[in-house]
Amino acid sequence: MRRLMGAIMQAKSFAALLFAGLVCLYMATGFLCDKFLHQSFDYTIPFIFILQGLLLSVLVAVLWGVLFSDRVIKKWRYFPRLITFAFSLMVLLAACLLTFFALPTNWAKLWLFVAACVSGGLIVLSISGEIYLRATGKRYTEILKDYQSRQRTD
Repeated sequence: MRRLMGAIMQAKSFAALLFAGLVCLYMATGFLCDKFLHQSFDYTIPFIFILQGLLLSVLVAVLWGVLFSDRVIKKWRYFPRLITFAFSLMVLLAACLLTFFALPTNWAKLWLFVAACVSGGLIVLSISGEIYLRATGKRYTEILKDYQSRQRTD
């Protein structure tokens, strides 16, 4: 139960971070569209965007937790996890696009652009995290080997 609650708290925190990022980036890009493209942005967020943002955030946080931790999938290497994550993000963005055909709203293109930017940022974040972890692992392996060789000579 303790591990489950820990995983839920991590997913909840990550989902909240993603949702806040989506909303802030949407408002910032709306402001930029208003100032530089001279399009009238009304500085409100339609309810469908809120629902999609919540759903996207929760689903992405769950995907991240499932694919990039060893709690559920234990034996996959990093690259298949990344490909599965990227494909899942594309499916989620396509689902967002399909809802805009059913419920047309203004600024849907901007919302999809923002969601795609956040998705791309997540992919870059996962790749940079993997590079950092590999570099740190190599450094600690070298330190351990140095320590072991000094222990043998003493």
